[in-house]
Amino acid sequence: MRILLTLLAVFAILKPSCAVDLEKLSFGRWALLFVVIPGCPACERVLPWFSQAAQDFPAIRFLLVAPWATEELATLASDFPVYIDHGGKFGASLGVKRAPTLVLLARGMIALRLEWPFDEAKLQESLAEFLTFQVPDPQSLLGKRAPDFSAKDLAGEAISLESFPKPLLLVFFNPAYPRCWEDLPILVELSKEVRIALLAVGKISTDERERFRGRAGERIIVLFTEEIRILEAYQVVWSPTYFLLDGEGW
Repeated sequence: MRILLTLLAVFAILKPSCAVDLEKLSFGRWALLFVVIPGCPACERVLPWFSQAAQDFPAIRFLLVAPWATEELATLASDFPVYIDHGGKFGASLGVKRAPTLVLLARGMIALRLEWPFDEAKLQESLAEFLTFQVPDPQSLLGKRAPDFSAKDLAGEAISLESFPKPLLLVFFNPAYPRCWEDLPILVELSKEVRIALLAVGKISTDERERFRGRAGERIIVLFTEEIRILEAYQVVWSPTYFLLDGEGW
């Protein structure tokens, strides 16, 4: 069975209202600096380093993230865009607990996190290391044999990928991401034309199982597994991610 096509959905993150489109973080390499200004001397100290780094590393896109807009922030951050993270929800979704913190994203995947204290040399070193980070890419699997796996359906029965009729649209689905549920009605319609299997990797609650029963329809097979290695085999870093599989090779 070969992988014919992958459709990569955007990195699902919490999105407070702002002028910056956070879906752009799903593409390319980004350096995000989380600061609090005024009231954070360390943040004001790091900002000139961050500004210099934006000039030294043109292959990386830079974004400053702060909980509120202030005149001091506008004065200190004139060289790159600023995202105002009202309530800190975006930072929390990336695991940020203090300021300043540097988060490096490669196609929406956290490659490195640098928390205070650090100096300018460490900042430069981290950015240089970031440029060598190899980003998982499902597109590289096109035309290759699809990795086999076993999972359980809603009834608790074990099913292998090999047992499904082909073609098959395999969807890596994360119940914790609203974007996955938003796509589900479209998948229900699409299931009239092609067989679909939704695969949720990780622990699934009873409520989530019931939600699948009520919304997935009769033509979509819902699968669950806690085998994280499946994500690595398919190089999945976002949810939802779609693979269209044919029947050759089995």
